[in-house]
This record gives sequence, C-alpha cells and structure tokens, in this order.
Amino acid sequence: MNLADHNTLAPTSYSLGEPSKHTIIHQKNDLFVAHEHLFQNATPTRFYHHQADTFLFIMKGELYLQQSTPKNEQESVLKKHQGIWLKALTINSITLLSPTVELCLLRLPSTTNITKDDLLKKVSSGTVESTLERNKIKTWPLWKGVSEHISLELYPPYYAETLYYQKMATQYFLPLNGTIYISNEQKHSDACPDLGRIIPNKIPRAILNPSAESITALSVTVQQHTKGRVLLLKKSK
Repeated sequence: MNLADHNTLAPTSYSLGEPSKHTIIHQKNDLFVAHEHLFQNATPTRFYHHQADTFLFIMKGELYLQQSTPKNEQESVLKKHQGIWLKALTINSITLLSPTVELCLLRLPSTTNITKDDLLKKVSSGTVESTLERNKIKTWPLWKGVSEHISLELYPPYYAETLYYQKMATQYFLPLNGTIYISNEQKHSDACPDLGRIIPNKIPRAILNPSAESITALSVTVQQHTKGRVLLLKKSK
C-alpha cells in the first residue's frame, strides 16, 4: 500500500492577510501540525493564544517574541532552526525581523508534560548535545516527553536506510534543506513535500538522501515506545 494512501486530508490554507497564510497539515488527537508563511509588509505582527502548550519552530527568517502572563512578561529573539514552547492560555505576540518568516506550530497529545524549564527556553542544534543513532543519523533532541519527541536529524550524503515501520508511532518528517526521498514497500520513492509528510504507524518507509550534500530534517514522533521500530529485511532465496 502506498504511503500517499495513508496521508491525512489535503492541507487546508487560509489567509492571514495576503500573501501571508496559515496551513493546517495534520489535525488529529495524536498530533497537530501547521505552517505559517508570513510577510513583513502584510503581517508585521501576529498574536497567539492557544488552549494547549504549543511548540513554535522557525524554518526561515527571524522574529521577536513576547509572552505575557498575569505575573510577568518575557521576550526572546528566534532565528532559523530554533524552537520554543508557548505556554497554554498565555498571550504571545511575534514581530517579524526579516522580510519573510516561515514557522511550524506543533501540538502533541494531552499526555505531554511540559515542565517550567521547557517554557520560553530556546532550543536548537547549538543548545543541545547531539547523539549518533544506530542508523548513523546525527540527532539533536530539541524536546523529549514520555512517549513523544521533537528532534533535528542530519542525513549524510548518499544515505539510504533499510525499510522499516513503527508499531505504534506516528511521525511527522520535514526536510529543512535539500530534497529527501521516502521509499515504500514497493521500492517506489517520492520526494518529501515542502510541507513535510505525516507517516502513520505500521506504514513501511525508508529515508533516502541521494544528493552529495547533507540534509537536515525536523522529526516529530508521538506514541513512541521502546523497540517500536521493525525492520523489513529481504527474504533469502
């Protein structure tokens, strides 16, 4: 069965003042993913007041963030490939510091436990220690919960992994530079869309980087459990 057959409904976009727009990519109980493409001349400032803790990740550009609570006000400057948690029910305002800003908004299951130390703390590949996974992928864990994680992953040139599936986990995968291909059990490979791809549990996939340059991707996994990854090895004749 093709990966595309299991994708959620087509992304839904609405205007934030042309040409700025908000695009909902995935909206289910397990995960919410949306992108915003903001233009300074159309949307110089934007406000957020979410009902749940929301992770904001900058894909392109730079912005100034202010978060107001009943007790105090905090501020921060966010640049490309930096992320930050926005606390539920707080008033957050962003001001664009570059002509355009592209950002990703993530909300994880209600079981997610965001600590006070996580809130308004910028995270990026420069603030956390990297690890080298068994599949030779360099990973920077931006945030990790009980069964969810958000990370940056570096795929080396000419990388091709073994086909596998996740028993329980849903994954959102978004290349941040270059073109990543995702193969299915029929060995057919498609370029990952600009908006990223949702890969449900039990769906075979393999990540491929056929280029001569390393590619960084944002990876979000929910309902992840130990030993949840199952390799699909070729049968010997």
